[in-house]
Order: sequence, then C-alpha cells, then structure tokens
Amino acid sequence: MPRYYSEEIYNGPEAISVAMDIGTTQSGVSFVHFSPGSQSESQMVTQWPDQAYWTDGAKVPSMVSYQNGALKACGAEALQDFDEYPDNVAYWFKLHLNLATISQSRISRSEIPPLPKGVTIEQVYADLMRYLMVNTQRFFEMTTPNGAEIWARLRDIMVIVLATPNGWDIREQAKLREAAIKASLVTKENAGHLLQFVTEAEASVHYALAQHSSQWLRNKTVFAVVDCGGSTIDTTIYRCMSTSPLSLYETCPSQCVQAGGIFVNREVQKLLEDKLKKSTFDDHEIIKSMIDVFEKDVKPKFNGVLSQYELKFGTLIDNDLPSGIERGTITLSNEELKPAFDAVVNEITASCSGVIVKQKAEYVLIVGGFGESPYLRNTLSQKLTPYGIQVVTVGDHVKKAAAEGAIISHIKQFVIARAARATFGGCVRSLYDRSLHHERKDAIEVYPDGSKRVNGTFHAWITKGTVLQGTFAYKLSYHVAWDATSTSKPELAHKLGDIGIEVFSWEGGNIPIWCKDEHGQILNGMRFICTLNANLSALAGGLQTITGRNGKRFYRVDYDVCVYFGGTRLRAKLQWKEKGILREGPVTIMPYVS
Repeated sequence: MPRYYSEEIYNGPEAISVAMDIGTTQSGVSFVHFSPGSQSESQMVTQWPDQAYWTDGAKVPSMVSYQNGALKACGAEALQDFDEYPDNVAYWFKLHLNLATISQSRISRSEIPPLPKGVTIEQVYADLMRYLMVNTQRFFEMTTPNGAEIWARLRDIMVIVLATPNGWDIREQAKLREAAIKASLVTKENAGHLLQFVTEAEASVHYALAQHSSQWLRNKTVFAVVDCGGSTIDTTIYRCMSTSPLSLYETCPSQCVQAGGIFVNREVQKLLEDKLKKSTFDDHEIIKSMIDVFEKDVKPKFNGVLSQYELKFGTLIDNDLPSGIERGTITLSNEELKPAFDAVVNEITASCSGVIVKQKAEYVLIVGGFGESPYLRNTLSQKLTPYGIQVVTVGDHVKKAAAEGAIISHIKQFVIARAARATFGGCVRSLYDRSLHHERKDAIEVYPDGSKRVNGTFHAWITKGTVLQGTFAYKLSYHVAWDATSTSKPELAHKLGDIGIEVFSWEGGNIPIWCKDEHGQILNGMRFICTLNANLSALAGGLQTITGRNGKRFYRVDYDVCVYFGGTRLRAKLQWKEKGILREGPVTIMPYVS
C-alpha cells in the first residue's frame, strides 16, 4: 500500500499528528511521525479488531453499539451486534450532525436511522473517536521501533486533524470539538491549537495528487476533484498556480450535495421490498441481508451493461421462482437496477457537471468509496467528454481518501487560496437609509447621539466566491452611546458589559438587506452560524464626552471587532484605544446549536 513521502527533510521538533475521517459508512485514520532529519511520510492504520487486513484494509465500519445506553463495541464488532440488535447500534449517525440542512436534501429526517435510546450524537462521536485513537496507538506502537516510548512522550502535544464535508461549518465543528474533548483526544485548554479541521474536498485533492502522477499538471491547469462518499458528494475546482512548489487556488465555491452511495442502497431496498411483497421472503431481516450482499458484490460491479446480476444471500433450499429466487440467489436485471442507480447518479452529475464545465476544467479526479462505481464513472464521462474533459479515477479502493489526504495536507499544504462557499456577515443596527429601509420606517430607533437606526440588517463581511489567500481579516467598527444628562461617567464605567454580534451565512446570489424580520425571526435562507461575545468593561478608560448634531451631550465608546477567516477556522478579537494606546481583548465564539 503506497505511502506519501515529503520531498523535504523535516527539521522541526519531533511530533506525531493523527488525522481521522469519520464517514457515513466507513471511517479511516492516518498519521505521521515528524522526526528531525528524515522525510515525513503518511501512514494508514490498517489493522482493526475483528477485521482482516486483506478484507477492508484501512476502512473500519462507522458503527457503535450500546447496551442500556452504555458503550458495548465499535467498528467490526459493532457490525456483529447490528445483525442481532439493530436498535442498539448507531449507524449513519453522521447524518444527525447536520440536521439543519436535511430539509434541502434527498432524505427526510424520518428516514435517518435513530440513535440508540438514551445516546446523544456527541456521545457516539466521542466513543468512536476514542476507539479510533486507541487502535491508532496500538498500530503505531506495533509498527514503529520504540513506538510505545515515542507515543507516550509526544501524546500531550499531538495534533488531531478531523476531515469534514464541504457543507459543514463551525456549528458542526463545535460538536466535534466537544466530542474530541470527551474522548480525551484533546483537552478543553489545548483544543484551540491541537484540534484542526480540513474539508474532505481539500483532503481529497492532496490524496489525489499524492497518488496520481502529476505530469499532466501545468501552470494554469484547471481541474476538479469529486469526492464520492457514503452520504455526500463534494466537488471542488482548482487552478494550478505553480508546479514548483505545487500551489493550488480554488476557483469558485465548492459544491456539496447529499447523494452518496447509501442512497443507492436505499433505492435498491425499495426495489427488493416491492419485488418480494407477499412472498415467503417478504421479511425485513432477509432483505437487509440482500442489501449487505448488494453492497459488497453487486454495487461495485454494476456498469449498466450486463443484462443481469446475482445476489447470493441464502442456501440451496431457498427458492421462489416467481420472485426470481433460485437456490439462495436472487437475480436482478439491468432494467431493474438501472433506475435505482440513476436516481442518485443523475443528481450527482447534475450537481457537479455544471460547475466543472463552467470553470473550464480539463480533468476530473474521482475519489471516495462510491467513486469506485463503474456506472458513476461512465455516466460522468459521457456527460463531460463532449467538452474535452477527461475523467480519471484515483486511489486504492481499500483506502479512505479523505483520511490519508487529511494527513498529507498537514505534511505539505498544496492549497493556498480558498473560495468562500457563502456570504458571511453580521446582524447589525444600521443607520436608517430611506431608499433601503423604508419598509421598516416604523421600527426606527433614535440613539443618544441623534442617529436613526433600524435592527435586523445584514452587514456582509465577505461575499460568496471571494478567493481568500491565507487568512482574511475584517475589522468591524462599532460604538456605544448613552445620554449624558441621565447618567454620570463613573456610573457608566460600571455598566459596560457583554455585547454579542450574531454571525450569519447566505448561500444565495444577491446579498439581502435583512437577516431578521420585524419580529426578530431569522429569515428563510439565512443560516445562523455563531455569536461573537465580548465584555466591554475594559473599555471604561476610553469613554468620551461628545456633543451631537442635535446639541445634546452624550457619552460614547468606540471599539473594533476584528474577525479572521482562515481555511475552516474563524477567530476574532476586540480592539480599542485608551489614551492613544491600542489595546486588545478576547472575543468568545459561541456556535449556534439547533
């Protein structure tokens, strides 16, 4: 199983970094041991409990089983429990972490498998993370000379990298951070710098370029990476800005659609339920066993060309000729299976082909488990070949592309500029503008400084599609004012308290004027991301006495909130001037939890 080797000799401090990709159906872990004076190399964990090396390789089932709310097993061991006690097993639980967007996807909330009774999504993630980490340590110690001593010495400074879908933001990251702390991967105190996130798309491009010869890659080459996972399909377009060293720019916002491999399974399950209705094999457990066989034996082979496919699920005495079952095998025709694949594959091609053609990509690199599907590859090729676009499948089917790509991106960062996937901004009180805010003239508030303002306006900080290189900084200038006739300056110094700025994202085209309606309710299409909280008590020394245009005296304090966007991370800080000296204070980011 090939590994990625850095071209450069590492000269920093000794360290270990671990990357995890917890997928809808499968998970994977990779790691790197940074050793001074040597080339850094990625390595996948390829040995898991109750799982043979040659069967699933670096993939482990994303399953966690419980008994009366207590953890019982993870991975392949939990898969065994699933056959007997499915209600006690958490599976497809990744879909629970982003319920806010489920209404926009091809699956309803009612179709998402419920978590075992008394178990939270954070607990499931924490239990699986702990399991992955324990077995990563075991594998490291087993495959590295003096591994136990090295691991123990570097454990407290270990960086953990988590791969997440393109469509996730700091709301989902907050839950993963909570789970990582609960799993003891990091502590609450060091999570800010030891826990990092990378999008699955960015991880996948690093994996693809490490695995595939880059002789085709030239300056200005535009190419796409389509990561076909279990539940999400991530599409990202890159332009090569330099080949030595290799540096890539995202050309436009990445795409993320819920149309992965599990939805093909769902369509085939519906097919089997209809086909076997009122037969002797009309049984949930029997159909489930057929889906298991389909997943392993038929799904990877289906190409839309063969006339029929066999699912061997039972014994020689299992027969029902009218239902197409003979000697424990059910035969499905190409005409039966093709609509099940088309329901998903057509959505994938519709999602990614438009942006690929528009950006004039020359190549499309397909990665991910469902990317191994010959029918998906053929359909996408037929769609893109007329435009002169070449579709290339990348990787090793036993690997988890995002898991290894996440650690490769940690070793060597190819992507140096990213496109904002949405417009981000804050909910503010804007100065009243008759041409923009006339519909809410009855909601005007007159402030102590004499200004007229309206609440609920959307102040865009960074617009969708903006290509950000490195860290993007935005300074938000604010002030607070009080009537000087009713309160003394010393009294106001004690009243300075907490402020909160609500942050929203908007994925549409034209930037809206409002983020909330007249009653303070969030408008449709606006996604509440987080609140920036800061305490203004330290600003007491900056209070000024000012006479307004209306002749009235008021107290005022000015401050800036500096927001920093960098990759998948958002940071902020408070700044103000006190007697001509620039001072700084902390801003706490409180993610919105639905």
